[in-house]
Amino acid sequence: MNTLFTVMRYEMFFVILALALIVAYRLLTGRIKTTGLLQDKITHEFSPGRLQMLIATTLVAIYLVVEVLETQKFPQLPQEFLMALGGSHVLYLGGKSYGVLARKLELAATRIAGRTNR
Repeated sequence: MNTLFTVMRYEMFFVILALALIVAYRLLTGRIKTTGLLQDKITHEFSPGRLQMLIATTLVAIYLVVEVLETQKFPQLPQEFLMALGGSHVLYLGGKSYGVLARKLELAATRIAGRTNR
């Protein structure tokens, strides 16, 4: 039974390594497009919300990878990390919701102003 777990551990390691290599290769060759990753989809301007969410997610992912490599098991994520990650996502979604709502209100105000000018 111990041999089976060892084989499964190595198999999972090689599968994850192969996936990481495929993603890295495609990123480097441009088959995975990263242009506009940090741009707002509506205004096409730099989005600080996207940047902070990317940084927070990357830091938590690095922490998890380091812990798994050191302890050989999946760690319990500290409460502070969950709060930071959740807060990051709430800020991003709040900014996105505000942007969409502001755009719709602006369009509605333009339509109303167009009707009253007739």
